[in-house]
Amino acid sequence: MPALISLIAAIIAFRFLPHSANFAPIGAFALIGGFYLGRRYALIVPFVALFLSDLFLNQQAGYAAFHWPRMIDWAAFLLIGLVALAVRERGWKMKLGTIFTTPFFFFAVSNFGVWLTGINLAGVPYAKTFGGLVECYVAGLPFLRGTMLGDWGFAALFIGVMHLAATSTNHEVTAAVRK
Repeated sequence: MPALISLIAAIIAFRFLPHSANFAPIGAFALIGGFYLGRRYALIVPFVALFLSDLFLNQQAGYAAFHWPRMIDWAAFLLIGLVALAVRERGWKMKLGTIFTTPFFFFAVSNFGVWLTGINLAGVPYAKTFGGLVECYVAGLPFLRGTMLGDWGFAALFIGVMHLAATSTNHEVTAAVRK
């Protein structure tokens, strides 16, 4: 439990540090939660990190703590966690495919939410037409790069740490058994 609390705190802290747009550990943490955390914690732990940091970030950006468009993003992260849970017992190719597609899934869902509920960079609501939807997706393209780099980079980091921890634990157990 202390390790989970530390991980949540580190992820929250990272979101408050200066970083490129959408370069954050949240998508990767949703994946890793589904892949590695016990079923009891797989969805709730990543969501707690997201929720707590969003309460402050939303207000810092001038939005209400519970900001409707952000709830669409929360649903996307929960779906990412559910997919990760569904593939956790499958092979590494399925996991790698899930990691690869996560930023594109989030991009599609979050930008649809922005189109549905938000305004464009000029402060004008997006037209509720196919053209307005395309305009919204095109405007979101600069954020996709950060999402890809964040999801893929942090997923690699988290998986590496999980494997190192598992290897270290196995060595400690083996050494204890030999004594």
